[in-house]
Amino acid sequence: MAYEAMAKNIPTDLLRSFVTVVDLGNFTRAAEALGRTQPAISLQIRRLEELLQTKLILTAGRQFALTDAGVALGPYARQLLRLNDDIVAHFADASLSGWIRVGVPTDFSHSFLLEAIAGFAAQHPDVKIEIESLLSRDLRGALANDLLDMAVAIVPEGDVPYLVETTLVEPFWAIKETFHLPPKKPLPILRHPDPCEYATRMRAALRLAGRSWRTVLVSRDIAGLQTAVRAGLGATALTPATLLPGMRIGRADEGFPPLAPLRIGLFYKHAVLSDAGHGLAQHVLEHIQQGERKM
Repeated sequence: MAYEAMAKNIPTDLLRSFVTVVDLGNFTRAAEALGRTQPAISLQIRRLEELLQTKLILTAGRQFALTDAGVALGPYARQLLRLNDDIVAHFADASLSGWIRVGVPTDFSHSFLLEAIAGFAAQHPDVKIEIESLLSRDLRGALANDLLDMAVAIVPEGDVPYLVETTLVEPFWAIKETFHLPPKKPLPILRHPDPCEYATRMRAALRLAGRSWRTVLVSRDIAGLQTAVRAGLGATALTPATLLPGMRIGRADEGFPPLAPLRIGLFYKHAVLSDAGHGLAQHVLEHIQQGERKM
């Protein structure tokens, strides 16, 4: 019995249909994107439900809603499809072409990600890349509205649409090399506008440690925070890839409590991402993982 359960295989075309319906919002658009008929897509969803022995989607006319099982399946389906697409891309013709609209976050390592994209562009000169720089929350909205093909963004808590892959990074307190704070003074912090995952972690850590703070600077991009740190205005939360010369990591014995981990996510809609898009997505993800391992 256990062997039969382990030996059950889920065809990737069924998972792709499921993810496409979720991404595009209805069965008709999913059918158009996949070059199938709407009844064929409905049949594939039913086959997937039969394989998993659970209801995934509830329909009422043209409207649908995911069941709890459907919500749970989403991340697994996206990961499996990404692996499938990576395998296909690995053995495909190395020459890529096309146009990709990619979003990079101003609240993560902007220059670091641009270096990764530039490296991919140099390897694939026939791929035209258009870059949009926004806060993570705005990038996710742009992707949902089809203004971007893919995005790298900070992952908030809860269920997030179009999230394909995540990388865990360890933020830390970044301060000027000569920064010194008298122990009884409030900690001057530098942050992005709320809602901000970095700021949430800084405040939570300080609150838990019983340490007071005050906001000195609010900047929409990470370069502004880096400049302020090197000027000695205060402390902010950064990650290994974004620590610059002239900065150092604030230690616990100086009054800097540990910060909770942060997730960086790769977002795209499987049904509409080109081969070039898949190639760029994999390149950027590997670049992030390598950069975060440097510390």
